[in-house]
Amino acid sequence: MTQSVSSKRLVLAPALLTAALLACGAPAPSALPEVILEPTVRPTLAEAALATLAAPAVAPTAASGAVTELASAAFRDDFDGTMDTGWTWFKSPEPGYSLTHTAGWLRLNMSSGSFLGGTPPENLLLRPASTGDFNLGTYLRFSPHNNFEIAGLVVVFDDHSVLQFGRGFCYTDGTSPACNGDGLYFDNIQAGTAVGGNFAVPAVLGLDYVLQLQRQGNTYTASYTDSNGSSGVVGTHTVDGAPLSIGLIAAQSTVASPYADFDYVEMTDGP
Repeated sequence: MTQSVSSKRLVLAPALLTAALLACGAPAPSALPEVILEPTVRPTLAEAALATLAAPAVAPTAASGAVTELASAAFRDDFDGTMDTGWTWFKSPEPGYSLTHTAGWLRLNMSSGSFLGGTPPENLLLRPASTGDFNLGTYLRFSPHNNFEIAGLVVVFDDHSVLQFGRGFCYTDGTSPACNGDGLYFDNIQAGTAVGGNFAVPAVLGLDYVLQLQRQGNTYTASYTDSNGSSGVVGTHTVDGAPLSIGLIAAQSTVASPYADFDYVEMTDGP
């Protein structure tokens, strides 16, 4: 079910890494510096008419262990200096983030954990999931260069079971279709084990991406639009059981200091 997308990109890849998947076991270290390329074009988006809740004076720090499922969880947060009160952090009360580095953007520092490893990532910003169908989306600015790192959308089922869809980096010496360098990856991780493929659609260096994740029953479909106006479906996973929470992830980094920027996140009732 992997789609191929033609693109031109410059990829600096660490040699002799043996990972076969984006998030496969313990990440190997890389000495490459992080480079964030600023695009010159942004897509024009039709914003949904959603009510935005009052934002707190400070970022929320509550743990995510007691989220409550909602019949409807429609919302939008533009990160204009504050956060919506509905957010909670996964596991860590003091993750690395900034609402002031770039006005109107949330910057999440990449954590080193992985849902495929013994230590889950800390930098997940979450809120309760809807009990029904939904459409989850975000505008992501992220140029990955270090093996395994990923930033984007996440759907959490329990502490060891998630769907994660984002832009990431995966390189191996072979020609594994699961590793496509800088690309869009859609992982289904259940009980700490990868289920199905990750689809590995190549990304274009220097472009921003709007990521969209749609739930219809137990089926979740990942799609994108880039800042050149190209769009497509990445892939589909099926997961039994209701999700507990949804949100943003920035994780699986092999080096210190990388980060990902999010312009907004929104969810509407689906389909």
